[in-house]
Amino acid sequence: MKKELSHRSHELKALGWNQEDLSRYEDLWDYSQRWGLINLEREDRQFLKKAEKLLPKIQNKKISVRKTIEEKSYYLWLNFYLDEINIFSKSNLPKSKCGVWTLLIEEEMKLLKELKPVMGLPDTLKAKNLFENRKELLNKAFSEYEAENNKKVFNFDEILKRSENNVGKNWKSITEKDPEANKTFPIIDTKHIENFRSEIKKELNLFMKENYPSLKEDL
Repeated sequence: MKKELSHRSHELKALGWNQEDLSRYEDLWDYSQRWGLINLEREDRQFLKKAEKLLPKIQNKKISVRKTIEEKSYYLWLNFYLDEINIFSKSNLPKSKCGVWTLLIEEEMKLLKELKPVMGLPDTLKAKNLFENRKELLNKAFSEYEAENNKKVFNFDEILKRSENNVGKNWKSITEKDPEANKTFPIIDTKHIENFRSEIKKELNLFMKENYPSLKEDL
């Protein structure tokens, strides 16, 4: 008989066993755990085996720990680019300016933490199409928020290729579907940051809720 941490008389009681049989079961169970089932009388061993057959088997289930959004590869990929862009910006941007890409990635990461999509394969496949929204927002930064191109550009492809740390094997450039983005690095004045953040959040929030399968209410 498999050793357990405690007897299961409460389960037998739920099955309709009377108190006399329950007490006998508890005493015999305790004895068998201390001295072994073999040391019981044949009739007592049969009694315990009868009880064991009535009880559902205890399953040794592996506990599945779901990754937080911050541990997902997609989030780490965005964070990798944000870190690299921030390093670049400290040395190459005017103090009164902010990189548009910094705002794009920051707002997307905030929404991921807020909405908590699963970001498994179905979601990440849809996320590939975000390049269109990013491109539209980059253009809007120029047309509506007085963005200008920084003197030195940030090469998204090269950064990914050169980096040896914190890079996933299957990660691709964030500008893979829009290679022209490597030729410019839009920056805006700090006075436009809050309004542009709101614009980005609205656009990306709508895209995620309409496209990511894990966020669709009917699924």
